[in-house]
Amino acid sequence: MSNKKTYKIDLRPLDVFFFGGEQHFGEGDDANYFVRSNYFPQQSGILGMLRHQLLIQNECIPIPSSDPKKVLGLIGDESYNILGSAKTFGAVHKISPLFLSSGDELLFPEASEFYIKKKDDFVELLRFNPKVFTDANQTMIYPDLAKTSIISAGSNYLGKYERPEMLVSLAGKQYCYNKDKGFEKKGNLPANGVFIETGKPGIQKSARKQKGQKDQGFYKQYSWSFPEGVCFTFFAEIDRDVAKNFESGRIMLGGEKSAFHMVVNEYTGSASPFDEGSAFYSGLYERPHKEFNKIVCLSDCIVSDELSAKVAFMSNTMIDFRNSRSKIKHTTNYNRMTSASKWNTYESPTRSEKYQLLKRGSVLWVDDTHLKSVQDLLNKEHHRVIGYNYFKTIQKQ
Repeated sequence: MSNKKTYKIDLRPLDVFFFGGEQHFGEGDDANYFVRSNYFPQQSGILGMLRHQLLIQNECIPIPSSDPKKVLGLIGDESYNILGSAKTFGAVHKISPLFLSSGDELLFPEASEFYIKKKDDFVELLRFNPKVFTDANQTMIYPDLAKTSIISAGSNYLGKYERPEMLVSLAGKQYCYNKDKGFEKKGNLPANGVFIETGKPGIQKSARKQKGQKDQGFYKQYSWSFPEGVCFTFFAEIDRDVAKNFESGRIMLGGEKSAFHMVVNEYTGSASPFDEGSAFYSGLYERPHKEFNKIVCLSDCIVSDELSAKVAFMSNTMIDFRNSRSKIKHTTNYNRMTSASKWNTYESPTRSEKYQLLKRGSVLWVDDTHLKSVQDLLNKEHHRVIGYNYFKTIQKQ
C-alpha cells in the first residue's frame, strides 16, 4: 500500500517571469519584434518541474549514473504524451490545475460569460444570456441531429463589446488579469488585477554576429510579475514511500528558466482539489441558465473536433499547446559523452505536434440530450492526471 500524500505547492516568483508559446522572435519574414509572455505555464511544464525536483532531491542526477529502478519509481518511464494513455508518472499520482493565491484566498479563472458595455461615461459588466431562435432557413447548429434552432448571445450583445479575462474567488469577488497603475473602478467592473507587465528591449545573438543585421535583431519582450503576497498555487499527490525527499526549494520554470521559490506544505483539508464536485470548488460559477446546462473549464482542456457539434453555444478562446517528449532510457550524461558515443547512444527529445486547447474559463452551454456525451469528451483521465480537462457543470434551473 502506497503512502500517498497531497501537498499544496506555492510558486513564488523571485523576479519577473516569462512563459513562451508559439509566438517567438523568429527571423526574416517570420520575425516578431514584440513577444508577450503567457499568463500561465503549461501543465506539462509543471509536471516536468516536479519530476526534475524529485530526481534532484532524491539524488538521482545524473540519471545514467543512478539506480534505474529508483529513477523509474520516482518519475516514470517517459514525459507526458498528449496521444498516450492514462498513467501516473512515478511518485507523481495527480496534479491539480494551476491557480493563483492572494494571501489565503485562491483565485480561479472566471467563466467567460461576461462582456463590458460602454456608452458615453457609463460602463457596465453584463453577462451573456444565450437565447434559442428557431428558423428553418438558418444554419443548423446540431449537424448530427439536423436541428434547425440557432443560439445567439442575446439581443443586448454586440460583437464589438469587450470580453474581459477575469479571475474570481470562492467568495465571488472578480479581478481583472492585468494590474493597471491608473486603474479606476467604475460601476460593477472587476477589481484591479494581479499580473504586472514589464517590458525590456534586447537584440538576438544571431543578429549581433552578422554585419549590418543589428537593426533586424532588436525586439521587446514583455514579462510578468506579481504584487507582494500573490503567487501560483497547485496541488499534487505524491507517493512518499517512493519519494523519500520532497520539500521546498528554488526551481526554474519555462524555456526562459524563470526563477521561483517552491513552498511545499502538506494539505490537510477534507475537500479534494482533484474533484470538481467537492466542496473545494463549492460556489464557483453558480449562475444557472433556464434552458441550458453550463460547463465551465477550470483548466485548459484538450478536446476533439466532435465537441462543437454537441454544444449549443460557446464562449471560448483557444490556446496553443506543444511540449517536449523524452524517455528515461534515452537520457544521456553529457559530461561523459564522447564523439563516438554521441552517434551510438544518444536520442534527442522530440517536440509534439501543435494542438489547440480550450482555454481556462471557456464556457459551453449544452442541452440535456448532449450533456453526458460532452462530459465524456472532456473527462479524460490521461489529461486530468496532470491538471488538464478540469471542468464544472452547472445544471439548468
